[in-house]
Amino acid sequence: MGSYRSFMQLSCKQKEILIGTLLGDAHLEKNGNHTRLRISHTESQENYLRWKHLKFNNFACENPRFVEETDKRTKKVYKSWHFSTYSIDVFDFYRKLFYKGKIKIIPNNITELLNSPLSLAIWYMDNGYKRNDCNALRLSTDSFQLNEQKLLQKCLKDNFGIENKLHKKREKWNIYIPNSETVKFCRIVEPYIVPEMKYKISLTP
Repeated sequence: MGSYRSFMQLSCKQKEILIGTLLGDAHLEKNGNHTRLRISHTESQENYLRWKHLKFNNFACENPRFVEETDKRTKKVYKSWHFSTYSIDVFDFYRKLFYKGKIKIIPNNITELLNSPLSLAIWYMDNGYKRNDCNALRLSTDSFQLNEQKLLQKCLKDNFGIENKLHKKREKWNIYIPNSETVKFCRIVEPYIVPEMKYKISLTP
């Protein structure tokens, strides 16, 4: 793309948000010669998606759009909001880190990448939740390989001092933050949690 967009760079804050959301719901797609960022959230998380759109506004090629898709097998209707960015070389670097072919992976140097509370907060808002029966937290890392999840475990411990475990959920594994660590975790991410997602850190007495 022979335009000014080829020279655009991510700010430090945009990089931190990008790292967090790539661990969560965002995708980097090859589109033409370069890569675009695509972010989608459920209908109930419209305001959270609009917050992300605002943060990447200088890269976004469209306003947030509402989409209804029907699963051909189950006939269930899925409603969501999404937006995409321009396809530019600034995202190529991150696609090489976080993808093997079309499969999202955890880079071996994730400890160097995931080192800011903002990134951690975005990851948790995207893919984390509190259990109903206690204050323990889960990060939905099911799509990653077990060795990749161990890299994330080490990153949480080394960079944020968060003790965590791997728990099996049906046939998959995910990261589990026990009751003893949730107050510490929530204190780290709380300044960066958007209002609509505060329920995720509402601990019970």
